[in-house]
Amino acid sequence: MDKSKIQDGMMEQGGSSLSWKRVLRLILGPILGGSFLVFFPSLSGDVIPARMVGIAIWMLVWWITECVPLAVTALLPIILIPASGVAPIGEVGASYGNPLVFLFLGGFLLALGIEKWQLHRRIAVNIISWTGTRPFRILLGFALATALLSMWISNTATAVMMLPIATSVVALVESKAGERPKFAMTLFLVLAWAANIGGMMTLIGTPPNLILAGFSDDNGLQPITFSMWMMIGFPIGLMILAGTIGILALRSDFHFPVREEDLSRLFEMEKADLGSLKGGEKRVLWVFALTALAWILRKQIVDLTGWEALTDTTIALISGISLFIIPSGQDGHGVLQWKDTERLPWGILVLFGGGLALAFGLDRSGVLDILEEFLKTLPGFTPFGYILLATAMGVYLTEFLSNMALTAALLPVILAISTAVDIEFLALAIPLTLGSSCAFMFPMATPPNAVVFSSQRLTVAKMAGAGFWVNLWATTGISLGVWLLYSNGLLS
Repeated sequence: MDKSKIQDGMMEQGGSSLSWKRVLRLILGPILGGSFLVFFPSLSGDVIPARMVGIAIWMLVWWITECVPLAVTALLPIILIPASGVAPIGEVGASYGNPLVFLFLGGFLLALGIEKWQLHRRIAVNIISWTGTRPFRILLGFALATALLSMWISNTATAVMMLPIATSVVALVESKAGERPKFAMTLFLVLAWAANIGGMMTLIGTPPNLILAGFSDDNGLQPITFSMWMMIGFPIGLMILAGTIGILALRSDFHFPVREEDLSRLFEMEKADLGSLKGGEKRVLWVFALTALAWILRKQIVDLTGWEALTDTTIALISGISLFIIPSGQDGHGVLQWKDTERLPWGILVLFGGGLALAFGLDRSGVLDILEEFLKTLPGFTPFGYILLATAMGVYLTEFLSNMALTAALLPVILAISTAVDIEFLALAIPLTLGSSCAFMFPMATPPNAVVFSSQRLTVAKMAGAGFWVNLWATTGISLGVWLLYSNGLLS
């Protein structure tokens, strides 16, 4: 389920009058971008930066309103940046071929293999069975299983896969103990929010993480490797997840007469339905385990073998390509076939490239230099104040903006701020990026929220009420976690 598709569906249901709103949103982008050029025909005596800001405004309006698919907006730099004289098309197009785009492609292929052979479902059921079948342990099991899966595959796919399992648990509880709205609401919320939080923990877990890595690499800043991100994102994500479970547990009802034997039987039935490890599933598990291990130990492998060309992207592509080569052992074909890639989210790869192209244009045109000079005139904060500001921007703006668009648009601003106030770029960029995954208040803020909202067990008011407190916790936890890393010199 895609956020833009959900909104398009809602627009269609609204009748023809909404088509005028779409037309207005379509023309609003170029009008506002063009208006900037009318009122600010030059910045620092040069028209090129003004043109680039106009392009950025156009793209931001279309990203915010989603009047066209996000990936379509991401193609605008290929047309507009060369036409504005900012940079030639060859240099702009290079952003769409960034190595991190192919890192994401390899990760997507691995995720397709996991989903095709139902390995994700097996992992989820076994984790929930392991944590236990008491009500609070069920909540804990769902949180851990969902977050673990979302570290490696799409958070939307994770939520879609876990929803039927959660629905079955709620139905069993209510058949034995009567309607339990608080328990049902809590279970569905932890499912959605753990899917979002899990994406924070690995470099390939969610697009904003890779957007930051690509931006950092393109601007000659500190490279962000898979293992480096996991050392930062995993403990902070785990802290946010623990606090989220605690907040939801305080708002729930775990006292009802359901026998553990009944719940245990439900998960045993799920296990029986999966059967034993199949040939294709077993092969995907091996590839998945070896890929994760290679990402984590890449530096040690390079030191041991001297293969300097081994990068996270290389590992991802080796993994993805191997799935087409390794036989499934069941149908005479590879674990993956090319027709399976019809489900690969190609649009996200384009969106990722478009974000990098926008950042490239802002840098090449001199906009960032102008912004940096302006920021130097503003009153200063303490380092923690700037970190808190960056976190809050990510957490609260992502309730209304795509997290990918938000990260792509604001990273150049963060770079200008970090240079102006002499704070490490990553100390501000990491909290912004992590915060952009913390959309907890509204159903339309992120696809997993919309997925669980479709269960009809939640209201906007209840999701926003609980999400407000989780947002506060996420803002505090991310800010403190990053500040501790920065103050101990771990982000330099």
